[in-house]
Amino acid sequence: MENSLRKTQLDIDSLNSMLRQKDVFSLKDVEFAIFETSGKLSVMKKENMQPVTKGDLQISKQSKIYPSATEVISDGIINTNNLTRLNLDTEWLEQQLQNAGISSVSEVFFAEVQTDGSLYIDNKDDQLLN
Repeated sequence: MENSLRKTQLDIDSLNSMLRQKDVFSLKDVEFAIFETSGKLSVMKKENMQPVTKGDLQISKQSKIYPSATEVISDGIINTNNLTRLNLDTEWLEQQLQNAGISSVSEVFFAEVQTDGSLYIDNKDDQLLN
């Protein structure tokens, strides 16, 4: 390692600083590192130090129907433009509210369609506990 550091004109403190910028806080966690021609450091962590992925845990990816959560009610007012963008209508929304035990849109402070197609609803009169 000393020879490689000399060739790149780095000292151990500079190397440690560059590793910390890559979220590596110990040299023992590094499988290998490459000092790129751009002056940046590329780091491959040892396998047991790499972040866990959903695949590692055998967690299936949730299917996304929509690219992002989308507001459909704000302060009791339906945003019909957003419903249309999602290919939904007020009948669908009112049915979802009814399924949640809400009789009127005016009872809803905020609602948004989630990426999986479900509806998140926040009622106007809900009580938050401290």
